[in-house]
Amino acid sequence: MKYFNFVAAVLLSLLYATGKIPPSEKYNLWFTIFIIPVAMVANTVLLLATLIMRKKSSAFYIIPMIIGIPYMLGTLGMKGYFKSSEAESTSFTVLNYNIGGYRGTQMAHKNQDSARIELTNMILHPDTDIQCYQEFATYPWHKDFNVIGHLRKLNRMFYFSEEEDKSHADYSTAGILIVSRFPIVGHGEILSSNHGFNRVAYADIKIGKDTVRIINVHLESMGLSQHDPRVRHDLGSVRKSTLSLLSKLKSGVFERSKQARQVAAFVEASPYPVVCVGDFNDMPYSYSYQYLKRFMRNAFEESGRGFGFTYNGGTLKMLRIDNQFHTAGVESTVLKTRYDISLTDHFPVQGTYNITRDN
Repeated sequence: MKYFNFVAAVLLSLLYATGKIPPSEKYNLWFTIFIIPVAMVANTVLLLATLIMRKKSSAFYIIPMIIGIPYMLGTLGMKGYFKSSEAESTSFTVLNYNIGGYRGTQMAHKNQDSARIELTNMILHPDTDIQCYQEFATYPWHKDFNVIGHLRKLNRMFYFSEEEDKSHADYSTAGILIVSRFPIVGHGEILSSNHGFNRVAYADIKIGKDTVRIINVHLESMGLSQHDPRVRHDLGSVRKSTLSLLSKLKSGVFERSKQARQVAAFVEASPYPVVCVGDFNDMPYSYSYQYLKRFMRNAFEESGRGFGFTYNGGTLKMLRIDNQFHTAGVESTVLKTRYDISLTDHFPVQGTYNITRDN
């Protein structure tokens, strides 16, 4: 036990540092994203325990704690408690929401149709200035759920980046959607996955005399919805299921890191201030999250409160995978998870921004 605290502190420091290394087959460190949260808890417990016991070796744990500050900032929002939320003349609000393919999944004791109707009303009559939806779908043949048709009838300003695949069994058209009460003066696609489901698009939005580029992000999914946990209890089936799960997790980490670099390059080349929002399918401990922070500020870290969990799935509740980032030229004043809206397996995230003209 003589060298335990020293060795533990060194291992924790190395683990935190590996989170900054791009995922690759060479290093195969992709799994650190899932270990870092556990390491943070262990680091805190060991530091407190050695302090209580008045051990000089408690100083060892301060070093990994400092190295892990970026992960701590992404875990617990504190600055929002000290920020003024008073609106200014240049203020605007942005909401991002993964609406789960517009399937109207039964959530919060609502049946499928009532959830769909509530989602439709939310899209057509929003309480925010700009909305970015992921896993959006429109049903051209349906009188109630032809959302794109209704937006056109209402003369709403929007940009719909849709999949090329039109072979959905329910005859829907899927993609990501940006809706704005301000004029859209430019738009386009940034990237799409091989299957087209995960994609990134942007809209340049005129707000008063200024233009802000809104980027709607839906990075590569884990593909876990196809994973059936109800496997047989023989060793072979468990092993096969586990290997399949790990393979999906690994490929998702690799693909998102590549997509994050593409998004960052696009952000860096933007002639306008950027607000980049959506479902990043990654936790704050991931390489892709930390990489994007090199080019943008994270609104949760700037003005969030508490843990801000955004996943509303059946099992994993303690995840914050939906985010809002921004560049210079805009300032984040409020960032909150909308727990009052529980219609899909995600909660919406809403941010308030001021245009600062300091870029």
